[in-house]
Amino acid sequence: MVSRQLVSVLVWMASAAGAVWLARGDAGVADAPAQIVPQEFRVAAAETGRLAELRVVVGQRVRAGELLARLDTSVLEREIAMGEAHLRQLRSEPGASVAVMSSDGYASERSFQADVESAAGQLETARAAQAQQASELAALREEIGRQRRLVREGLTRADRVEELEVRARSMTETVAAWPARIEAIAARQRAAEARLTEWRAEHKTSSAPLARDARLQPLRDRVAEQTEALRVLRARVEAARIVAPEAGEIVTVLARSGDVATAGIPFVVLHGTGPRMLVAYVNERAQLAAGAQAVARRRTPGREELPTTVRRVADAVVQIPPRFWLMPTLPQWGREVYLELPAGGVLDAGEAVDVKFLTGGGR
Repeated sequence: MVSRQLVSVLVWMASAAGAVWLARGDAGVADAPAQIVPQEFRVAAAETGRLAELRVVVGQRVRAGELLARLDTSVLEREIAMGEAHLRQLRSEPGASVAVMSSDGYASERSFQADVESAAGQLETARAAQAQQASELAALREEIGRQRRLVREGLTRADRVEELEVRARSMTETVAAWPARIEAIAARQRAAEARLTEWRAEHKTSSAPLARDARLQPLRDRVAEQTEALRVLRARVEAARIVAPEAGEIVTVLARSGDVATAGIPFVVLHGTGPRMLVAYVNERAQLAAGAQAVARRRTPGREELPTTVRRVADAVVQIPPRFWLMPTLPQWGREVYLELPAGGVLDAGEAVDVKFLTGGGR
């Protein structure tokens, strides 16, 4: 019986706390808890790979650009070695082709036709890949919308939405690059068709400069393509070096050497030496906007008051830090409000303060 009464009291207290929180949100300019948050950087790999080296530990101070970790690039390095050998072979082919043309005459019409057909096949494949990735991006955006609704209903965590948004941004860049790639392939097809037309119209001997250039151009194109492929591989090797975006202190390390780092998923958190932020947590229905005037009141015996101004109100609803829950076991949700650090006052990192909003700000 005593246990049931205790449960009833707890439920009543939770309901009362929720009612107070909602009532404060309806007031439009409600008081809110806040804390001083340091400048934070979440470091992630640009692509998925195994961590060959992790060079930082919690508490370590690093400089901007300092190497934090390195992905295993052994497979990429083998591809580069093979690609360089292939490039050397391709570069030798134009000279051999000139010798063949000088002795045996210029290429047949079939070789020009093959270039046209090859470019057409590449163009068809590229368009199919573009359509598939665009469809996948649309499905991913629908999933992000669904996850956001679940976050608002408290049925899932906000970091799931962040992970999907990282994937969506990466896929958006990939889809956005397709038109230029398709146009480049189409340009090669048009050039191949023009060379075929020219050969049919002029049909000169192998010593003719135009015929020779037309025969050599596909080889030069393949050299250029292989050179670009090697450039991309070398860029991926360089991107495998994960460096500090700013100087600061390592506060979280979520991996170790040998683990697989997933692209876009942070595994190192760095607190920078840049300016800190004052972040307040208000009810999601509170009516606030940039420019709203407020007062930050320290939780010290003197209760010093420091004037401040709202700089930005977050769009997403997030779970507020547990230290500000009305009940220790009852999570609460709200919006983050970023305010200017008060001038003339010294606030410590992590310090909790109370914010009184004096106006609702502009629209």
